[in-house]
Amino acid sequence: ETEIENVLEGNCLMSLRMRLSGRVISENKPSREFLVLNELVVDRGASPYLSNLDCFCDDKFITTVQADGIIMSTPTGSTAYSMSAGGSMVHPSVPAILFTPICPHTLSFRPIVFPDSAMLRVDVSPDSRAHAWVSFDGKFRQQLRRGDGLLVQMSLYPVPTVNKTDHTGDWFGSLSRAFNFNIRGATQKSFPKRSKS
Repeated sequence: ETEIENVLEGNCLMSLRMRLSGRVISENKPSREFLVLNELVVDRGASPYLSNLDCFCDDKFITTVQADGIIMSTPTGSTAYSMSAGGSMVHPSVPAILFTPICPHTLSFRPIVFPDSAMLRVDVSPDSRAHAWVSFDGKFRQQLRRGDGLLVQMSLYPVPTVNKTDHTGDWFGSLSRAFNFNIRGATQKSFPKRSKS
């Protein structure tokens, strides 16, 4: 109750959490905008075949990903699906977009961190064996046909959040509670002390 009273009285610390905007592009026409706090995921769905996804940053070709899919996440979403797929944990105040492959069929493609100004596009390759699927924070799942794409950029509308202590303290506290981050069950034993003789 005390914390709620502090918020109502204005005695609290606020922070803004970045969101991403995603639009499906089909037949060169963008669809409605979806805003996400965590991540957008393009995956192979129920297909037994790997996805072939052509990836671009600011209209420059990056690579063709042959994988189970790709995750584009915010720093807030960096500790969700992206982390499970091998992406970095990123502090929520870092202005970045994470680009994490899901089980890539190569040793050369690793997660990438782009600046928040980047415009990302993921297209289902016309040569892909199957269609792909996209979801927005795990919802609004829809099919991407060969030649369809997904346009992703930072949203102009962040989410205001209330901090219990401060931005960094809250973040590390949540990592400790959720993942036992930096909590060790056993520590290395020290060498026995030698007696002076």
